[in-house]
Amino acid sequence: MHWEEDITLKNIELFRAAMLKFTAGSVDYFVLDLKPIQYINSAGLGIIAESVMNMRKQQKDMAISGIGQSIEEIFAIVKFTAFIKLFPDIEAAINFFEAAQNDNPSIC
Repeated sequence: MHWEEDITLKNIELFRAAMLKFTAGSVDYFVLDLKPIQYINSAGLGIIAESVMNMRKQQKDMAISGIGQSIEEIFAIVKFTAFIKLFPDIEAAINFFEAAQNDNPSIC
């Protein structure tokens, strides 16, 4: 999913609904592309963390791509890098998941 605007109080419910729609689907993995994003509020961080945990409960996985320097700094502060895969672009994330599935067809 490509999200195109900063995640703030004004659009947090739209972001929550979009994340639920994509992570609750029948996909084995999910990539959230944040390329143009410069800011994520704490509620947005919580939604991302909750989405990762929900995907893992379903034996699925999630990654984030396209983060800029400001988002990378936020993710480092809140230690997202310890439990979420980060990629420079969406293609790298998709390639990672496809290679993992080819190496181990049971991986989700």
